[in-house]
Amino acid sequence: MESYGQLKLELIRKGLVVPDEVRDVSEVIGGYCDGRPGDEIVLSLAENFIVKVPIKETGQSQPTLNLVNGKVKLRYMDKEIEVNIVPLPNFVREQMKKRSPISENACIDGYCMNLFLRAVGQKNRLNLSQETILSVIKAAFEEGAADLIQLNMDYCREPDRGLTRLAPMVKAIKKEFSTFIALRGFPPKDKQILDRVYAAGIDLLNFPLEGFVGFPKKEDVISQPLVYGALEYAAKIFPPGTVWTELFLEPGSIDPLKDKIAYLTKKGILPLLRLTTPSIATEEYFHNVIEVARYLETNVQNSRLPLKWLFPHCRYMSPLDTGFFLDPTDKAKLNAKPVYKSLLGRKTLEGYTKLRRKLRIKDVSDSVGSSRVDLQACKLEYSIVSPK
Repeated sequence: MESYGQLKLELIRKGLVVPDEVRDVSEVIGGYCDGRPGDEIVLSLAENFIVKVPIKETGQSQPTLNLVNGKVKLRYMDKEIEVNIVPLPNFVREQMKKRSPISENACIDGYCMNLFLRAVGQKNRLNLSQETILSVIKAAFEEGAADLIQLNMDYCREPDRGLTRLAPMVKAIKKEFSTFIALRGFPPKDKQILDRVYAAGIDLLNFPLEGFVGFPKKEDVISQPLVYGALEYAAKIFPPGTVWTELFLEPGSIDPLKDKIAYLTKKGILPLLRLTTPSIATEEYFHNVIEVARYLETNVQNSRLPLKWLFPHCRYMSPLDTGFFLDPTDKAKLNAKPVYKSLLGRKTLEGYTKLRRKLRIKDVSDSVGSSRVDLQACKLEYSIVSPK
């Protein structure tokens, strides 16, 4: 194992065997719901470097958890590697046992609470009620399981992709909790909707360029030019470092991927790379991963985009953690300290984002004199999160 990044890729590719003799160890029990094949467990390979791994049946050459001198270790490639098992939050475990709607529409990734939402019927309805969402956020925060919220909005055929349905939800979250809110979803047909999304209180925005699947009709497919246009527009609205997209880091030629990374970072957009691994990993594949990590790190450094808004992901490589793919295990660390882990930093940025949002609304107000509809919409969305 040359790096923690290589180990992460191997775990994603091969999964993890949890033998019967370690299943009853409290540290292991705390990491999953039932521990059966198909369940998942999150390992911390190093501080702030995590991976979510599917539990597999016993097999040859599989990464395996062992108990060595009373300590749980990962055995792989004839080596014993110290890892920590990230406890499954109690509120998640309880919801999974009850098979409640939350169990299928919420998860923790690092210190981000993901909620998966979709439009249901008319009148701005969502698949989860406001009461349910506030309740699960409260449980996550009280348990110390999350430091920010990401709303993942499923595809919606409405021109705004259902984004304006989220405004009341954002209002309620901001009213109850002092937190940052990320939005991951589909770009609207009208880019100016993004002014209202920002005004409503969304702090971080992610429109994936790759990974959209399952569209029921051909006309529903989101074109890449539409995504690029929305990302570039958003980068002019949101603070630097808060507009992201997703690309696949796949086997094969990496030149097209490098071209996208270069273009995006020049436009002020941070790429997150989804880690997908081949059934048989070759030296060439690992070499390409390292080359892409170095290229991503260099381009982001040249763009001078801040990394403090990023957070560790279980199954992505981001500009925040390229060091874990490039550096030896004894030197690997994050390239910046996420703001969410600093109370003072969070308070400072909360004040900054509120002021910046207010000034942005004023700029929009001053520039749309002949467009009263857009102006009133922006004012309405801002009033959702402004103190009385």
